[in-house]
Amino acid sequence: MLFSSATKANDDYVYIFGYGSLMLTPARTATAPDPEGAVYIPVKIRGVERHWNLWSERSQQRSLGVEQSIIPDNYVNGLIFAVKKDQLAAFDKREGPAYQRIKIPIENVTFYLDTHQGLIMQGEQNTDVFVYSPRKESSFYFDKEHNQKKIAMSYLNVVRTGCVEIDRKHQLNSQFINDCVQTMGLEGYLIEDDRDKPRYPRYPATLLRKAIESGDTRKAEELQGFIEQEWDNYLNTINEKWGF
Repeated sequence: MLFSSATKANDDYVYIFGYGSLMLTPARTATAPDPEGAVYIPVKIRGVERHWNLWSERSQQRSLGVEQSIIPDNYVNGLIFAVKKDQLAAFDKREGPAYQRIKIPIENVTFYLDTHQGLIMQGEQNTDVFVYSPRKESSFYFDKEHNQKKIAMSYLNVVRTGCVEIDRKHQLNSQFINDCVQTMGLEGYLIEDDRDKPRYPRYPATLLRKAIESGDTRKAEELQGFIEQEWDNYLNTINEKWGF
């Protein structure tokens, strides 16, 4: 089996694999800024697939998850980042009852850049990498056969622009974006264009409005700068790569 139950790490830090909205900085930092010195490393995880099989009744949209693949060479790309072992319980609580934390064998992790592999593996015999995967037995799990439940375009675009951001920041020459195109897992799902009234709460325009309403001038300026300097450019790239 690819997955094993989450076990107690021996070191002070472990790694979490982010494969959805965590890839886009404004979405990832919506509730708290990135820790000082945090490093987000692009990787591929073999033996898994993206599926949009979790349903949020409150926001009326599907959520993304990673599930084990029956094809060993299938993969999902994303980011890994370090967290302290004693923070895992807080991450578990944040992800909620629809997800479970599972451990990925380090041999299933492939790095886009050799320098990152050396950084993660340096002096470590047991590097623990975890991913949050949907609980199929939960009441939130609805596979693609429930086609009346749709993916919100606002959420999808946050995920896809995250792919563009990672590719550009790490100068991967579209390799990361192309891998996202191949592994986004959209086949068989319906997509609803909600961009006029975005339902995804971490959509940049929604985050900007909330920052203005709350009087958070610094956050509002930061988001306004991102939207003006990056967002439209990212959207143009995903339109070129995905065709919509």
